[in-house]
Amino acid sequence: MHRSRSRRHHARMPRYRRYHEPGYPVFITLVTANRRRWLAGDRDKRHLIECLRNTKRHCHFRHYAHVILDDHMHWLFQPDGGYTFSDIVTAFKKSVLHGRMERRWPARELWQKRFYDHIIRNENDFRQHMDYIHYNPVRHGYVTIAHQWRWSSFHTWVARGNYPHCWGTKEPDGPTQAGEPHEPR
Repeated sequence: MHRSRSRRHHARMPRYRRYHEPGYPVFITLVTANRRRWLAGDRDKRHLIECLRNTKRHCHFRHYAHVILDDHMHWLFQPDGGYTFSDIVTAFKKSVLHGRMERRWPARELWQKRFYDHIIRNENDFRQHMDYIHYNPVRHGYVTIAHQWRWSSFHTWVARGNYPHCWGTKEPDGPTQAGEPHEPR
């Protein structure tokens, strides 16, 4: 039997299940679309920090740590007040998009559609992901020691006495590939 209409076969997007655990911190990785380096400039990194603050004003969460690199960012926070981490990530992405549109900056596809998430399970897991975030600029070759990278929360944690100023010259123990998803080939 011949069909007169051709059928297109589309690859279905996988259905990812996000497990929202109220009361638990979550480690998030957001990667730019096609790994474009639109975050390479200080202007764009400052804008992302502004958007993190803006999102925190509108959604309730406890911000623990972040690092912004040229093509991705890592973020550790704990949702609060009825918001899920997906709600917060969505609000953040919208804040970035709207801010760029208001400034008349390029605002085409900014982020990969999906993001990596990991629910923090205990104190050791928390510490390992904090270290991973703060060591990330060294790992990617932007700097040789963590305190040289200004686009992270490392300096706040040094001021609180949680890290020595000279920390971050060698890879810490912990998740070696945490949150570094690769584009499908």
